[in-house]
Amino acid sequence: MKLNFKSSKGFTTADIIVSVILITVFITIITVAASALTTNQTTIKRQSQAMYYAITAIETAKGQEFSKFPKMGTSKIEGIQGLEDGYILDEEGNETPYYQTVRIQDFAEMEGNTDKQAEVLKKVTVDISYIQGKEEQKITLSTVVSDT
Repeated sequence: MKLNFKSSKGFTTADIIVSVILITVFITIITVAASALTTNQTTIKRQSQAMYYAITAIETAKGQEFSKFPKMGTSKIEGIQGLEDGYILDEEGNETPYYQTVRIQDFAEMEGNTDKQAEVLKKVTVDISYIQGKEEQKITLSTVVSDT
């Protein structure tokens, strides 16, 4: 009994089609994974920068004299560099895509604290907002400063 084998010189059309399909699938998987990794890195970088700006504003507020904070009934700080509302400036003085809002609230004005003495404690809240992709993101930090 004699077996008849085909010659194995070259590729068949089916081999080429299967190879192209496999290569396409692997390239797609690698591209999607790389894109997701890049997006995550960008998101983390933007969140870290926003958190840095919020911490800087909180530390600036904590370093101020208590008398510079607005009195009861007012929530905005005026005339203190680094605590104004608006786009944050970088080291060169250029606007960044981060928008800062600072609110001051007297502790006696807070809900549930109306029996407390006014102008002793102030709650400082810093909001940093920015656009990530197509959505607005916001980082909020708060601290309490006292008149001591």
